Amino acid sequence: MGVRVRMAPPPGTMWGIYEHKRRLITLRPRMGHAQLVTTLAHELGHAHYGHTGHQPKTERLADKWAARHLLTVDLIKEHSRASMEAPAIAASLGVLPTVVRTFLNTLTFAESVDLMNYAAELHA
Repeated sequence: MGVRVRMAPPPGTMWGIYEHKRRLITLRPRMGHAQLVTTLAHELGHAHYGHTGHQPKTERLADKWAARHLLTVDLIKEHSRASMEAPAIAASLGVLPTVVRTFLNTLTFAESVDLMNYAAELHA
């Protein structure tokens, strides 16, 4: 992808930022694991699309890209045996619950049916 990553305080209270001209991701130091993984994947989404600036549409695209690169239906199945709640699945996977929710909102019809059938088998 040709992107450099550094740990340094980004502007304000942001957890991370992508600068397209410099092909540079800056991540806030001392974040927790789930915050770091989620933020890095989100910023890589911005890099993938070549985003500049922050607009709601580009933020949603970066979130979806991150969710689809961090999770799969099989991972959700594997980490949802104890609970089908997003916070529990996210904790098991080491990502933020927003990643799980975003991933679930991007499922194709076939993936949704597969996951619903799996959940039904678990509770049968």
